[in-house]
Amino acid sequence: MDNIIGNSGEVQFANGQSSRDLRAGSGNLHERIDSSEPLEALRRDSDEVLERRIELPDEPRRKSSTSGGSPWHRRITKRIVLPVLLVLAVGAVSPFAWNYLQSYESTDDAQIDGHIDPLSSRINGTVIRVQAEDNDRVKAGELLVEIDPRDYQVAVENAAANLAAARQVVKAAQQNYDLSVANLAAGVATNNKAQMDVKRYRELLDQGVIAGETNDQIVMTGKVDAAAVSSDRAAEAAAAREIGQAEAAVEAAQASLDQARLNLSYTKIYAPANGIVGRRTVELGSRIEPGQTLMFVTETDEIWVTADFKETQLARMHRGERVSVHVDTFGRDYQGYVRNLPGASGDRFSLLPAENATGNYVKVVQRLPVRIEFDAGQDPEHLLHPGMSVEPKVWLR
Repeated sequence: MDNIIGNSGEVQFANGQSSRDLRAGSGNLHERIDSSEPLEALRRDSDEVLERRIELPDEPRRKSSTSGGSPWHRRITKRIVLPVLLVLAVGAVSPFAWNYLQSYESTDDAQIDGHIDPLSSRINGTVIRVQAEDNDRVKAGELLVEIDPRDYQVAVENAAANLAAARQVVKAAQQNYDLSVANLAAGVATNNKAQMDVKRYRELLDQGVIAGETNDQIVMTGKVDAAAVSSDRAAEAAAAREIGQAEAAVEAAQASLDQARLNLSYTKIYAPANGIVGRRTVELGSRIEPGQTLMFVTETDEIWVTADFKETQLARMHRGERVSVHVDTFGRDYQGYVRNLPGASGDRFSLLPAENATGNYVKVVQRLPVRIEFDAGQDPEHLLHPGMSVEPKVWLR
C-alpha cells in the first residue's frame, strides 16, 4: 500500500488514481475495494482524508451561522430600539424644556453698579492730616482729611469783630433817630403855639388894638416855626434810614461771619456715606485748591445691577418682575426685581452716538440698560461691589 501526497496536496494511491478519480469513479472503486480486505482499510483512510479536505472549508461558515446568529439579531434590535427610545424621550421632554426656556430672559452683559462719591476740597489750604487709606471701610461722618485751620480761625475772629462794630453803628443810629423824634415833637409844639399867636394877633389887629408891624412879626414867627417842624420831620426820616442802613450792615457782617465759620468747617472733610475708600491722591503737606479731588468713596449701602439686554428681549419684560442674579465672584444666586426699564439705548448716551442717516447703514441689535434692585438683607457684610460681573435671569410673567 504505497500512498503518496503530491505537490498538489491530493492523495496518490498505488494504482495511480487521485482523489478526484476516486470521486469520479466511485462505483468502480467500491467494486475493487470489495475484492480485497486491505483495500477496505485504504478506503476508510481515504474517506477520512477526503472528508477533512471537503468539509473543513465549510465548517467555519456553519459555525459562524449557528453560533453567531443570536448576537447579530440582538445588535440589530439594539440599533433600532435605542434611537426610537431616545426620540420618544426627547419628544416627551421637549415641551417642558421649551416652556422653561421661554419663561425667562437672561444676559451675561451685566454688572453691579453703585454710587462712587468723589471727595474734593471747597477751600484752599495745606493738608495736616489724612486718616484713610485705599480700600479702607469708612462710615458716614467719619473724619478723612483735615486742612490747616488757623487762617480760617483768624477770618472768623475778624468777621465777628466787624459784626460787633456794625451792631454799634445800629445803636448809634437808633439814638440819632430818638433825638430827631424828640426834636420833631418840640418843633411841633412850638409851631402850634406860634400858629395860635398868629390867630390871636390877627383878631387884635382887626380890632385895632395892636399895630400892623406887631402882627407881621407874629406871622413871621409862625412861618419859621412851621418850617422848623418840616425840618425836624425830614431829620426823623433820615435817622430812620440810617437805622436801616446800619441794620443792613449788621446783616452783611453776620453773613461774613457765617461764611468764615463755614470755611473753617471746610477744613475738615468727612465721609459722605458708608463705603470703601479708593484712589486716594492726597498726601500730608499737600497744598490743595478748591474743587481738587482728594479720594473716592464707593457707597456700600445702595447697589444695584445694570443689565444690558438686547432690544429683542424686552418685549415681555415689565417692572416688578422677579430676578435671579448669579454673581460670578461667589458662585451663588441673589434675588431681586426689575426696578425700571431704560428710557433709551446705551448708544444714545455715548459720547459719539451712531448716526444712521449718514454713510452706509448697518443694522445692529441695540442693548438697553435695565436696572435691577437686590432684595434687602441679602448682603449684610457688604461683599457685593460695583463692577462685579453677574448673570441676571428675569422670570417673565
